[in-house]
Formats: sequence, structure tokens, C-alpha cells
Amino acid sequence: MLIISGLDPSAGAGLLQDIKISSVMGIRAYGIVSAFTTQNEQRVFAVNFRKWEDIRKELEVLPAPRVIKVGLALPEVVKNLRELFPGSMIIWNVILESSSGFKFLDSEEVKKFVNYADYVVLNNEESEKIGKKEHFIITGGHENNSQIKVIYKDKTFETSRVRGEFHGTGCAFSTAVAGFLDLGYPIEESIRSSMKLVRKILEKSHEIVETEKVAREWHRYDVLSTLDEILPFYLEIGHLTVPEVGQNVSFALPWAKDEFEVGKFPGRLRLKSGTAVSVSAASFNDKSHTSRMTVTMMKFFPHIRCTVNVRFKKEYIDRAKKKGLKIYHHDRSKEPEEIQKNEGKSMVWMIEQAISKLKSPPDIIYDEGWWGKEAMIRVFGRDPEETLEKIKLMLEE
Repeated sequence: MLIISGLDPSAGAGLLQDIKISSVMGIRAYGIVSAFTTQNEQRVFAVNFRKWEDIRKELEVLPAPRVIKVGLALPEVVKNLRELFPGSMIIWNVILESSSGFKFLDSEEVKKFVNYADYVVLNNEESEKIGKKEHFIITGGHENNSQIKVIYKDKTFETSRVRGEFHGTGCAFSTAVAGFLDLGYPIEESIRSSMKLVRKILEKSHEIVETEKVAREWHRYDVLSTLDEILPFYLEIGHLTVPEVGQNVSFALPWAKDEFEVGKFPGRLRLKSGTAVSVSAASFNDKSHTSRMTVTMMKFFPHIRCTVNVRFKKEYIDRAKKKGLKIYHHDRSKEPEEIQKNEGKSMVWMIEQAISKLKSPPDIIYDEGWWGKEAMIRVFGRDPEETLEKIKLMLEE
């Protein structure tokens, strides 16, 4: 797909937003700047349209696209694209003026070129100035009601409104329509799917269309799939590492702030007849000490996103020291009484003490137990693969 659009430095709209939309759809997009704007999220101050001669030179070195999405550009660009790429489908998102009132294009001039596009996407206010044609897709986002309406030919498509003022919805919607057309969807299905996609994006956005937040779903998938894929390797050595209370491998999302943004194995890994077994697949559900420790560690070192608890054996610690791992010994008897009495506070205090002494991320924090507390080794790393390798160093004679 080829995108020809204006450059909005705030990235809420224009070419940068178009590329973000196509990326989350899994579509490879080429991009050419058709206009440079001076703007922020609230206001447009100036626009400088590029000449067709300059745009054409850049197009000539690119392959012919299946679909072309045109955003903010001089109207004659659409005519020239049709002549240059007669076999391509062109979707033109007409933008007469910004939401802050800055005028980009003259409606009478735009009227001369709308028939060169296969589909023209514009809002209801713009359609009042330009008119209505069979190939127009008219959005009703500017109307103040509980539903968002999109009209194409004699059909009206509706979805519930996400409350708020968002910069860039027109760019996002029109690029999504172009993207689904590129994937082979019929136009009506492209409209329906685009409305659903943009709605999901807006639910995660604040003031501007924050498409990048949808990409965070991939991180959730990556965390859980990483844990599930490495699980057999932890189970293989589990007869040597799983403590009485069970073992967990906690792997956090890059932005984790609480334990429910940390992947782990609910129910923990357990020993059954001397063999390690998992109670469930990886999930963000359930609570765990290792998850809370991971979140605490990330407050100091955001790249240390994984924690594993391991059965305590003195020889494990001795081997880790010989292998050069950075180790902190925590003495539970020295914990303040108010820390001991508060469930979960002990783990946080333990990490804070270790970091204050080591001044860098520890590989291992261990303690030799206390009243009602099993002795334990905690191994820290960037990810489950790195923590596994550190554990193996403790096991190797």
C-alpha cells in the first residue's frame, strides 16, 4: 500500500498516523510526504504543499501499489496518481480544514478532482460543501450523539461513540479502510472493520489517536508465549529447583506497574512424585510474590523483567559465587517488625536493601529462612531465558 499524506509532527494525524495504522494491521506501506505542516495536537499554524514534480520523482523509484491512500495533498495530485497508476485503487481522505479552523483546501477546487479517486472519505461537514456522490464515504463523527454514523451509498453503518475529543480520527479511519481494501475486503466490509478497529484504538487513547497503544497487545502475547515456550525447560530441571511452596517464573510487560501486568503460572510449578508439573498455562491473572518482586525491581532497573524463585541449597549459592554471579544475602531476622507483619512488604524491602548495597541489579537474592518462612533463592534477569541460564550455572558442578 502507498500512502501519500501530510506530515503532522505531533503524529496524531497525517503520514505518521497512517503508517501506525497500517503497521498494526500488518500491512507494509510506502510513504511519501505531500505537505509539511506546522502544528501541535491543538492547532495548525501553517502548511506547505509539495509540488507534483517532486512527488513524482519519488514515486518513480517505487513499485506500483495495489492501493493508494491520499491524505492532505493538492487536489491535482489525485488526478496525476490516476494517470500514473491506472490499475491502482485510490482512496482519498479529503481534508478541507483542521478541527481548529485552519483552512487547507478550497471546496470548489476539490470538486474538480473527486472523480479520479475510487473512494472519497470525508466528514458530514465537508460533504455539505462538496456534495454527495456514489463513491463518497461520509463520516458523522462531528455530530453530537451517542452513535458514530458512516454513510456509503444508501447504507448507514453505526457504532457506539467513544467519548472525548480526538485528533486524527479521519486519518485513522480512512487509512484503515484503505488497509482492509488492500487485504481484499469488499468496501462495505472494509468500512465495518475500520469502524471497529478505530473504536478499539480510541478506547485506549487520550485526546489524540494513540494507535501505538494497540501494539501493546503484541507485547502481552509475546510475554505469555515466551513463558509457555520455555516452560518445558523449567520443568525438566524442576526436580532440582522447585521449592516446597512451589515455583513461579514471572515475566513482566515493559511498562508493568502492578502484578497483573506480569505474566506468570497461576498455581505455580509443583512437584508430583518427584517430577515438576505446571498447574496452568501462563497468564496475567493471579497473584504471586515473584511478580511483586519483579515490579519492585523494575522501579530501579526497568530492563530486569523476570524473577524466578528456586529451592535453597547452600551448594547452589557456592556455585553461583564461583561462576561470578552478583549475590545478595538477606537476613530475615533483621527485618523491621512492621515489615514482617505486612504480607508482601518483606519482598519489596528485601530488594530495596539489596539494591542500596549492590548499586546495580543483583542476579540472586537469597535468605536462609525464618519462622514460618522457607529458605529461598530468587533469580533475576532480563527474561525467562536469561534467568534459566543463571539457574543452570547454580546446578552445574
